[in-house]
Order: sequence, then C-alpha cells, then structure tokens
Amino acid sequence: MALEKILNTQPDFTGEFPAEYAKSGLWRFNESTVDDNDSVSDSSGCGRSLKFINWSGTRANLTGSQKGNCARINISSPTTEQSYLYVENDGSIFENIGERIIVGGWINPTIYSVGNTYCPIFNTRYGPGQPILYLSLYSGRPRLMLYDSSGNLILDKTLSSDYQLSSGVWYFIAAVIEPDNGQAWYVIGDKNAGTVQVSDVMPFTGTLNPSCTADLVWGMHADTYYYAGFFDDWFLDVDSELTAEDLKNYFLAGLLANGGVTSGDVDALTDSPNVTLRAVDGVYPTSGILYTRAVKCNLYGSGQVTVSCEYVSGTTAVTDIQTSTSGDLETWSDWVDVGANGEVESPNAAYIRFRMTLTTTNTSQTPKIMGIQLYGEEEPPGDMEPPGDTEPPGDTEPPGNTARPAYEKLGYARPVVLDSNGAWEAVLENAYDIILTGEVNGEDTLSFSIPFQDDKRSYIDNEKKIQIVEDIYIIRTVTDTRGTDGTIITSVYAEAEFYDLAYSVRKEEKEFDAATAAEAMAYALEGTEWHVGTVTVSTLRTWTCSETNALSILREVADLHGGDLVFDCPNRLVHLYTFSGTDSGALFSYRKNMKDIERTIDTTSLVTRLYAYGADGMTFANINDGKAYVEDFTYSSEVRISSLDCSSFTNPYQMLEYAKMRLADYCKPNVSYVLNAMDLSVLTDYAHEAWALGDYVRVEDKDLGISVTTRVVRREYNLQEPWNTVLELSTTLRNLGDTLADAVEGLSGVGDVSSTDLASLVPFNHLLNSRADNDMAYWTNSGFEADAENGASGTASFKAEGTAGATKSMSQTVYPANCDSYTISAQIGSESLEKLSDDSQVGIEVVIEYEDGTTESHFIDLY
Repeated sequence: MALEKILNTQPDFTGEFPAEYAKSGLWRFNESTVDDNDSVSDSSGCGRSLKFINWSGTRANLTGSQKGNCARINISSPTTEQSYLYVENDGSIFENIGERIIVGGWINPTIYSVGNTYCPIFNTRYGPGQPILYLSLYSGRPRLMLYDSSGNLILDKTLSSDYQLSSGVWYFIAAVIEPDNGQAWYVIGDKNAGTVQVSDVMPFTGTLNPSCTADLVWGMHADTYYYAGFFDDWFLDVDSELTAEDLKNYFLAGLLANGGVTSGDVDALTDSPNVTLRAVDGVYPTSGILYTRAVKCNLYGSGQVTVSCEYVSGTTAVTDIQTSTSGDLETWSDWVDVGANGEVESPNAAYIRFRMTLTTTNTSQTPKIMGIQLYGEEEPPGDMEPPGDTEPPGDTEPPGNTARPAYEKLGYARPVVLDSNGAWEAVLENAYDIILTGEVNGEDTLSFSIPFQDDKRSYIDNEKKIQIVEDIYIIRTVTDTRGTDGTIITSVYAEAEFYDLAYSVRKEEKEFDAATAAEAMAYALEGTEWHVGTVTVSTLRTWTCSETNALSILREVADLHGGDLVFDCPNRLVHLYTFSGTDSGALFSYRKNMKDIERTIDTTSLVTRLYAYGADGMTFANINDGKAYVEDFTYSSEVRISSLDCSSFTNPYQMLEYAKMRLADYCKPNVSYVLNAMDLSVLTDYAHEAWALGDYVRVEDKDLGISVTTRVVRREYNLQEPWNTVLELSTTLRNLGDTLADAVEGLSGVGDVSSTDLASLVPFNHLLNSRADNDMAYWTNSGFEADAENGASGTASFKAEGTAGATKSMSQTVYPANCDSYTISAQIGSESLEKLSDDSQVGIEVVIEYEDGTTESHFIDLY
C-alpha cells in the first residue's frame, strides 16, 4: 500500500486555518496574554503583530474558545471601553493584490453587535491613504464595501435576511474579492448549525485601490462605532489561490475538529502538533475523544489507517479508532471501527475524517498522538510518474517523504532514485545483483550494480535517496570498476535512512529512574525528525545513559529492556515491540522452495552461571539469597561461568531481572539454520507463503531430521532473483558471540565490593542508632518497627510491611561538617516486594538544606 495522507499538523486536529493559505497575515490569538506592547503574534511568518488598543483598564482579554484562545473586546460597555485590534501597514500588505483577495475569520458577536445598525468587523478606513475594503454588519447582516484609489465606493452590498446573524454564536465569515473579474462573494458558516452559505456573486465596476497603505483595524470605525464580542483565527491573503468554494470546504472539513476546544478533554495546542489529554492543574481526565478535520481521500480500492502514538502499556492508550466518509463534506457515513489491522471499513468516498479515544488510568500521565497515516492500495500499472496533487486548496501535503511506491513487493522490484523533494527521479530498470540485507536489531542495507553506460547512471550520487517499495535508503558509496574485458560497472552501497540517527545532536549523560523504554527513546529522538511509535515492552529500568547519539541510545534501550527495534522510515517512527514479527505460516521444505540448508549447533558460548556487576561494583546478592549470580542448568549440569557488564544499572532488582533475561539466551546451545530459499509469495496463488524479517517460519528436511518452527533473524533478499535469497533462522552466531564477548570485556576495571571489603570500611557515621540497637530512638517514625532478632551488621534492624495506598517512612536529621562529598550506605532485604502502581516507590530520600535556607532533594530508588 502507498501512503496517501498524513495528519500531523495543528490545524489537522484543531480545524484552524492553514498558515500556508494566509500568507499576508494570520492571527490565532492562542497566547495566554498580550506582550509588553499589548500585542499578539502573526502566525503567517510576516511578523505583523496585532495590537490591542485600550487593553488596560477594560475587559479586553484572551480567553478560552473553540480553537484555542480568542480575543474578547468591549464585552461590558463598547462606547466606554472603546477597545479594538490594530495592525500597522508598512505599505506592503496590498502592494500585489493579484488575482484574488481573501480575508476573514471567526466572530462571536454580542446582542450589541447584531442589534445596532452599524457594526465594524474588519476595516481599512483608518491610517494613511485610501481604503480598499470594509467588512461590517448592517443590522446584524454581513455588509461588504470596496473602494478605488480615490476613496470612492465601487461596491456597497448588504446580504439579505437569509444571512441574519445572532448573538452568542460562532460564525466563520470571509470575503473573496476578484479585482480583475469585478466579482466578490461572502462565505458565512454557522458553527452551531453546522451549515455554510456562499452568497450570490456581488459584481462591481471600477478599479479596486491598487496602492492601499491603510492600516488594518478590527472592531472600530471613526472612533464612533465599535464591535462587542469575540474574534478568533483571522487571516488575510492577497494574490490567493483559494476560491469561495474552497473556503466553504475549509469550514465543513474542520467542523468537528476539537483539539483546540479549551473546555474539552483533548489538547492539540500545549504540545503542538501532538495531541494529548487536556490537563487542568496538572491532572489529566481519564478519557477524551479526538475528532480530526476531514481530508481528501484518494484511495484506490481499500485503505488502511495507522496511528503514531506514545503510550504506557497498561496505563495510557489510544483506542476506538473510527472513520467516517463523505462525497461532499455535508452528508457523512456513520462512524465505523477500523479493522483488526487498521482496515478502513467506511464506504470509499472523496473525503474521510477520524475519531479516536485517548485514555489513562493514571491522571498524572497521558497518551500522545503524533500523527495519523492513511494508506491506499496501489493504482493499476501504468506510467511511472506519480499522480499530481489532487487535493483541494487548503488541504496541504505533509512534510517529508510522500513518494508513492513504484512496486508493491520486494520480489522483482527495482531501485527508484528520489530527488531532493522526495519525488521520483528515475527507476533503475537495469540494476542487477540487488540485495537487501537486514537483521533483527541489526543492519539494514542495500547494494546493487548498474552498467556505467546506462542512461540513468547520472542520477546516482552519494547521499541521494533510493526507494525500495516503501523503505528509503541513502547512498553511501559509489564504486566504478573496469574489468579485464573493458566493461565498466557501477556498484552502489546504501544504508537505511535511520542510520543518520548516528549523526544526531550530541546527547549528554542522563540518568533514568525506573523509566520505561518509551521515555529513554523519546530522549534519544529529541531534536531529530523522528518520533517514538508503538512500544509494547513494559519493563522499567534505572540506569545511566552515557551514549552520545540517538541511534546508539536506541540500541542500548533495546538491549536493556528487551524487544525488537523497528524503524518506520517513511513515517519517521521508531517502534519497540516485544516481538516484531508474526507466525507467517510459511513453510521451507527441501525440493519445494529450499535449495540447501546448513544447521549449526554451537555451545562455544554456553553459560550456566552468570555474574552481573552494576554501577560501582554493585551486585544483587542481598536480594538473591546472597548470590551475586544467576544459574540455569536446563541444558547442561556443568558449571560454566561468565560475567555481564551492567555498569549502567543502579537498581539491583532491575539488574537481577536483566541478568535472568540474558541467561535465558546463554544457557542453551545456539542453533542456527542458514538456507538458500525462494520467496514463493511472488508467484500467483502463493501469497500465503509470504514472510518477513522477524517472522516465524516452518523448516522441514526429513533426511536431516529437521522439523522446526524458527524465526527469520537475518535475510539477504535478492530482488532480481527471489529464488536466490539467503536466510538465517533462529539466531545469528556472530551477533550472540559478540554480545557475550563485549559483556566480558566490559568488566575490565569494574571491581566487586565483597563482604570483606565492606567490613574493612569503617566511616564516621552521622546517623544515630543506625542499626536499631536502641529500638526506634533518634528516628521520626511512621509505620516502621525495630526487629531485635534479625540484623545484617548487628543483631537488629528496622522493618516495615507495605500497605496499599499508604506511605511508611522513618527519618532523621543530621548536621554534618562541611565536606566536599558524603556517602549514603545501607543494607536492605526484602520479601515478596511488589509495586502495586506506577506511583509506588521504595528508596531513600535525602533532603539537603544549605546555609541560605534553600533545599535540594535526591531520591535513591531501591526497587
């Protein structure tokens, strides 16, 4: 399937006017308050700040609304407050009015505004020079006035009573003016009713003022007439490509989008362009439903939806993903759940919109939506050029790679060279020896050759991008070789786009305290174009990250937490799955689709006892029956010892969990199958034999006694000759050996702190009664007790039994002398220790108070 559409911008989720269609000015009013000059910013990029006149001492304000904050003026007494909005014209605003002017936005008038005879909305009859246009209400009905360079009216038209506005209603109001054609229109949308009207054409004669230098004023005319109510999301565009019909479609497409509703439960503004639940005083609601704007749906056949999101497994989630479709943006199909694999179940139509639910069971956490992708089936074979942009104006293409795949499957596909904008430049039909090499949690590279004399050789250059189906590769080396027969061949080596994460902005050392994999991945990807995708691994790790680039951090996260890293290059997402493949059902059998097979059973790296050493020589002996190692004699009763470098760990519980996870791999032989096989799925009627990297497949060879289900962990796929594909199944001997060797080598310089070492260490102890020899003396106690019979360094100790929903603690204040550093030391024991929630903590908190009265708090996590 090809990527058809991505929703990943703020207007996609709020329904705000797109900045690319407001090139002369866009004022969203989303600030919490005005700046020191009583002004708000211009989101168009033109730098035309909008100033509130008479802000101080009035009820003028920026307040919550349906699209973020909005401007409120003259809400009490317009003739007394006399507030209005103002943008200075430096003379350039209307210097090229071009084919069409559009101006408009959202208003919510009071009874004062719709009840008076004259009420100014948008005015250029103020400041230097002659005006060009004037939008107002005449007895509550929209009125448009246009002027020539002498200030003479060339149009003065008030709409009929069919367009009568009411107080307290949000209206989208916009004027479209075509100077050369002598035509103008009004577009009026009623938010409450969900209806929109385009007026009859309003013809005019005369020349619209081509040199207007007047300032822009909202809500005032002649220091006499004032508007009372609200303004939001106003725009101005000269030489615009949008028509009245486009503005009508804009209103209808964004009618349900609710990410900007400040009273709602979802929020597309605080962490824009991402969507989260809306926090109030740091507390998130337990759920909220997001509606997106509608987008053009260019599907051929069926479609598929994926949602890029961050969540904490078991705590936060994005669920109930639904679609609705329409042929005209007015009549919509019912909301329907997407299929199990994201299939669009709604009728195929011109437009589609999305609805989904964000949930959390912990009101201090929220899921996050980064984007919604819509995929469609391939179009029938034809001209290689991708179709042009058929989106209506106002429905913009997302940044990044949007090139449609030239091929649907790897088998018989050819490399496609992309230009700097991600569009097709050339299909390399004469490429050969096209090999894709990929490993689970490992390399992803492309190599191929092409005759040097090929006409399309000129498109090949270092750092250019190559597309293979949907994946993108970057050319790293280009080698031209002349053979003994005089033939010149160009050989190309390219790496997957995610390799560039190795060149990301340098990362500083960072500590993670009982953190999820998603937290560490988000830190790794911060400052890149990539985002965290789906994370199904739920382990927590306390560790110190000392890697300096995004890719190395991601690799370390996968190693520490377990799971398979999957890089989604087209959508710039990194997933971490507990298991990335499927049980494909594919069968490899001798004389069917398997030409040869090699089975290797290797016990070179077999380990049955594995020691682990954490930060500063820490072990987990105290929580593992005094043993600083874990054992597994499932395969062999022989004691075979190795060590694991866990110097990133500062938490013994997590280090013990990690050591057990690693020993589960090391305690058994490495069984590897390398086979030369054919991808039968490229043939008609064999689609069920499809498999992918990471999938489980069945291997049968009766002569060798092989009948196993095993996993594809590495593949060298020959695109030109799918029958010459090399697979490595189960485990790759090279990677596992390197992992263990690195672990042993990493122990150099790391020393184990033995009980003898501790006995010889006798520091001065500032804590009184630190061993419970004197019951609870000197301690402030809540829930602890002294145990006189069980101790570590003596005969007694402190103990407490955890209780759900309660905090138990003991504390003591000490007054040490001034030193450069202090050591916190404790021995702990636990039995059946379990966290009942993500908020649970077991540890030591140190609060330092300095001479100036300031304090600093540190928490040492012990579980």
